[in-house]
Amino acid sequence: MPYHIELMSLGEDIYPLLERSAAELNRVQTQFSFFLTPSSQRQSGIEFQLQEYATSDIWTFLRNQKNRFGGRRPYIIGFITKPLRSSRLQNLFGSHRADEGLAVVTMFNAGQYVKEEARYCRYYLVRYSLSFVNPLIKAHSDDARKDCYFHLKINRPDIRASMDSGLLCPDCTKQLDNPPEGGTANRLSDEEREALRRMRQFVSGELPHAIVMKGGGVKGLAFAGALLELEKHFWFDRHVGTSAGAIAAVLLAASYTPTQLRDFLLEKDFRDFRDAPAWKIPINLFFRGGCHPGETFQSWITELLAKKLAMLAEVAMKDLKGALIYACRWGPGTIIFDSMGDRKQTTAAFAVRCSMSIPLFFIPMLVDGRRAFDGGLRTNFPLGRFMADHPHSPFIALYLGKPDNRNRRWLGSELLDIVLEGEDRETVDRNRHNVVVIDTSPIGTVDFSLTATEKQFLLQVGKSAALRFLLDRKLDYGPAQQELTTALRESDAGRIAVLQIRNRRQARRVFWFLCFVWIFIVWISWFILF
Repeated sequence: MPYHIELMSLGEDIYPLLERSAAELNRVQTQFSFFLTPSSQRQSGIEFQLQEYATSDIWTFLRNQKNRFGGRRPYIIGFITKPLRSSRLQNLFGSHRADEGLAVVTMFNAGQYVKEEARYCRYYLVRYSLSFVNPLIKAHSDDARKDCYFHLKINRPDIRASMDSGLLCPDCTKQLDNPPEGGTANRLSDEEREALRRMRQFVSGELPHAIVMKGGGVKGLAFAGALLELEKHFWFDRHVGTSAGAIAAVLLAASYTPTQLRDFLLEKDFRDFRDAPAWKIPINLFFRGGCHPGETFQSWITELLAKKLAMLAEVAMKDLKGALIYACRWGPGTIIFDSMGDRKQTTAAFAVRCSMSIPLFFIPMLVDGRRAFDGGLRTNFPLGRFMADHPHSPFIALYLGKPDNRNRRWLGSELLDIVLEGEDRETVDRNRHNVVVIDTSPIGTVDFSLTATEKQFLLQVGKSAALRFLLDRKLDYGPAQQELTTALRESDAGRIAVLQIRNRRQARRVFWFLCFVWIFIVWISWFILF
């Protein structure tokens, strides 16, 4: 039966921070359920304001809260923002009465020794969950074991030691696994032990994440720029994508590095993917539902996968490490290609080809006798679907799009946005803390004739978006502000260069169009006159 642990803000409203901290731990396991004090009961806690709190005052207040509002409240952790002391110690980071199901944490001056306040909160949620499981385990002051969660944290650096290690020393582990018979502590179930391990790994940064990537055609080159920065702080065991995101997903799942992904995307001439001769395009479009067969693209993916995995047979989804990609079709809807589940026997290159079947541009493939289309038509940003199917997987998502949509656009663009984006932006807003938003404008989905400058620009905006994301997370080992400032300057300069290239290109098109019109008018005039 799960441990239900209430989080209460005392003296100041820090519920947004507590909500974000709890949500992440709830996502990675199910045995410890962290929830906020009900809204109707919060005001009395916020009004409990002191310049300095004594642990005895906290215990009295929390007991009174239980009696006042009633209900089953077995465990409560209070959070304060002022100094905390006890009868023995003048400066505490936290304290507990685990036998009563009570604990308190102070956020006072936390920013002096950790940058990421949410991580600090999560550390103490895990720390006091351990004490609630076995109240008999006492904190130790053995410096040889100071990276243990049960080490008595007198010095501030000692907190970071446990946060970074995620460890329990052998003695504490033994007590946790073997509580005395007939005592207040229960023996851990396998599920509870795994939940505690996953939470400690998450706090320490050792728990792998899923990387979820949106569709976007050639704009997917920006993923490589973002991943080069993200891989310095996270590692991924699940690679999820649609369309352009599917390309990155299978290559990463085949153990290609972001650096390798960047290099061969820079080298590749995307115009090769337009593999139908001009005379055949209208025939393909009319009889087969798309302009280009996409065989060149599929062969390219096949060759890359075979080269990396050193396989003579075609690489199947099951041969990849945690790949999950989406396509769509009429009727049953989303098609899932999962290296560990649905259609794992499917050839990986075929699965990617299905996912990036851009309507009208590429001929749709057949899956189970039905035409498969670009996954972007139904799950262009597959985060919502992934979260529904894998609710306990931590993730970072890469979203190709502008930070806001306040600019006015022509009607056709708005209609296309409804089809391709759907409710994607609402999903981004609900999970903004875990989403990297990459603005690739003015590059379009089917701009296959990218210049070297345009490719470099996509890498630059991917990099700057990832650095902004990491800086906003306030990671303890995250990038410096100067890195982001430099990256933003480079991406802004790149955007200006791209706009200049496109303006010149547009000017040439207008010029030749006007020349054609002038020649046509002259020819008509000559024909009429003579």
